[in-house]
Formats: sequence, structure tokens, C-alpha cells
Amino acid sequence: MSKLEQLLKQQQDIAAAIEAEKNKGREEAVATVQSLCKQYSITLREVKKFVLERKPRAGKDGVAVAKKRVVRKTTVKLARVAKK
Repeated sequence: MSKLEQLLKQQQDIAAAIEAEKNKGREEAVATVQSLCKQYSITLREVKKFVLERKPRAGKDGVAVAKKRVVRKTTVKLARVAKK
């Protein structure tokens, strides 16, 4: 095996080890959150409210930029006349 092949193999091994460690930490974090939610009777609605609060995005200059809202045009529903 050439030196390049050895280094590429080491790089793949290190990347796999990093990914495994990330997943391990994530699993521990999820278990902690689950136990705390049970302990304090935290509902899914409360968790969603916290998760959906997002920080504004930073632009090129580091200044917060508001996200453009997409306005969707919907069709007007026709009013139905009640039968007598």
C-alpha cells in the first residue's frame, strides 16, 4: 500500500469515529431530554414552542436579515346558498 492509500484509510477511520461519537452524544442527549420531560411533565406543545423560536439569519455583514415571507394566493371559496 502506498503512503497516500494509508492516509486515505486513516482519514476514513477518523471520519467514522467522529460520526460514531456524534451519534453517541446525540443518543445521550435525547435520553436526558426524555427523562426531564417525564420528570417535569413537559408537554410536546411546550417543546415545540421552544424549538420553533428561531434566531434571525445573519447576512453577509453579520447583521440579522429577516426571512422573506412567501405569500400564497388561494382560490376564493364560493359561498353556497342554503336550500329552503
